[in-house]
Amino acid sequence: MEKIKIVQIGVGHDHAYPTMQRMRELSDVFDVVGYVKLPNEDVMFENTKIHYEGLPELTLEQALSIKGLKAAVIETEDNELTHYARVAIENGLSVQMDKPGGQNAYEYNEMVDLAKEKNLVFHTGYMYRYNPAIKKAIEIIKSGQLGDIYYVDAQMCCRHPDEKRRWLKKFQGGMMNYLGGHLIDLILTIQGKPDEIIPLNTVTREDLEGQDLGFAILKYKHGVSFAKTTSMEVGGFKRRQIVICGEKGTIEINPIEYIVGEDYINQYADMRVALLENNNWHYRADKEVYGPYHRFDEMLNAMIVNGKIKNPYSYEYEKLLHDTILKACGI
Repeated sequence: MEKIKIVQIGVGHDHAYPTMQRMRELSDVFDVVGYVKLPNEDVMFENTKIHYEGLPELTLEQALSIKGLKAAVIETEDNELTHYARVAIENGLSVQMDKPGGQNAYEYNEMVDLAKEKNLVFHTGYMYRYNPAIKKAIEIIKSGQLGDIYYVDAQMCCRHPDEKRRWLKKFQGGMMNYLGGHLIDLILTIQGKPDEIIPLNTVTREDLEGQDLGFAILKYKHGVSFAKTTSMEVGGFKRRQIVICGEKGTIEINPIEYIVGEDYINQYADMRVALLENNNWHYRADKEVYGPYHRFDEMLNAMIVNGKIKNPYSYEYEKLLHDTILKACGI
């Protein structure tokens, strides 16, 4: 199978180095030709450059001129993602772009439309799509075992230092822009386009300015779902969870992910499926453990079929997702 020549543009996103690390480990699939470090990424790169050792640092012009290059992974700071994704697409490259893709709906949609026009792959970095417990939950929902879905309770929290919480003020919606997209993605996958979106994002401390408590309500015909993401919850990472309540049963994934060991190599998820036929006041289903898995492995492999790049999600869905995230941010 011919390897896919791929380049990483940007090293400034939080997921830049683990994505590069995993691409290099998937050496039977990807031929990583190098990386582009942008001028404003020097500080971030100091702490992560060990993961790039042995690879050439390229200018953007050098990267785009490499013969046989097929794809680019865009890992810039959030507000530059759409710009550099468009540059890659204009140069005939399929794109894996980290999320969320800026806060300008027009520029984002125009970029996705260009990828469609050129018949290029465009995929966003929402890694929970490929979490094995999430995939199993979607399978159960599609089988009809839960019946009509009444609500989804999706939470993704953590405890950031004040410096990171101040950084959030760069974006309307703060945490909803930064991490909330992961949750919105899951709610849309389960329930589709909502009838109404109500943003309720707020600042917990005035000296921080950034909206470090993100909360959005998504209203549907048969119920109300919500996404909650915070930057100040002590122990929040191990309480990331999703509860899917249906007419005939409930799925609880809690936590959505947890790490055994270091980094994201050995990751697990815990899930319980409670069905109406077993219901009583004290009933709680047995826990099923999913893993180990690598957080970014399936996300990268999802784009590859028989050595060729494909779209795991449609262009229309990626546009709907971005539009829903912006509305959840209050835009």
